[in-house]
Amino acid sequence: MTLVSIITPAFNCKKTIKETYESVLSQTFSDWEWIVVDDNSFDGSFKLIEELSKKDNRIIILRTDKNSGTSVARNLGLKHASGRYITFLDSDDELDPNYLECQLEFIKEHGPLISAGYRRKAKRTCTDFFVPDEVDYKKALKGNPLSCLTTMYDRSVIGEVFFPEDIDRPEDYVFWLNILRKGYVAKGNPKVLATYNILPGSKSSNKFKLIGKMHRVYHKTQGINWFKSWFYVVRWAFYGKKKYKNVK
Repeated sequence: MTLVSIITPAFNCKKTIKETYESVLSQTFSDWEWIVVDDNSFDGSFKLIEELSKKDNRIIILRTDKNSGTSVARNLGLKHASGRYITFLDSDDELDPNYLECQLEFIKEHGPLISAGYRRKAKRTCTDFFVPDEVDYKKALKGNPLSCLTTMYDRSVIGEVFFPEDIDRPEDYVFWLNILRKGYVAKGNPKVLATYNILPGSKSSNKFKLIGKMHRVYHKTQGINWFKSWFYVVRWAFYGKKKYKNVK
């Protein structure tokens, strides 16, 4: 079984979802399902996604009962996923046509947890980010190199995992930490296989506003003592500054 489940949380994404949709349909590997979870959009996104889904029966549309956040939307998608392999895609990002094909080749050799490089497209720059060859729990505590955009895992090995719904940011970091904490090591695919669009004012463009929340991540979700958690917050901040220094 090689079915891949691509999970997309969607909220007020009418201006960007069509490009994301086209990047999924352009995949050279065809055994996929795309689960789009609309988080109660009010800009017409849901209607547009419904229209797009009529063109391909591999697209599954779900909707939350109320606006509940990215974690709830992703978890709803995970609960409905049928694929052995899981990957995520935000509604304003795009996959290269060979993303699934290359990632599946890589995960079958290096699995069960892998992450590829991606280009970061900002207002004035477009720079490539490359994942380290290996990322274990200890390394990930110092900063998060695993993006939801290009990280894939084998659910038949790792099992059922879900995003924390009591944390609005950075819920993806906690998700990967919880997997790595079990002893798994993420292997880095050196290829650049997707485009991460950093929009002005987006949550992704305000990383240093997360500093106040990072202590809770280390102390509450990972059980690290209060003082050492601040040490990791500082390490995370320096890592983030270095990671995004050329993104403008």
